[in-house]
Amino acid sequence: MTTQKKTTLLELVQTVSQFAKDDSEIVTVVAHMINSGRVRLCGTFAGAKISYASPLDVFPVWARPHLPPTPPRRPAIAA
Repeated sequence: MTTQKKTTLLELVQTVSQFAKDDSEIVTVVAHMINSGRVRLCGTFAGAKISYASPLDVFPVWARPHLPPTPPRRPAIAA
């Protein structure tokens, strides 16, 4: 069982930024940590979820969530 860490959004962003390559990676990692429940925010953003769609390729292969393959989209047919 993993232990949740309680932190503020500012502390989390500052910590992740020490290891991230760029701002996009910071946003992606912070969003994933919060939305996955690994980190629980306290303070102003307590209980918040982050809506952010980004590619998972910023994560190392071992850290990527195991998602089922997405079926190809069919083009919409105009009536």
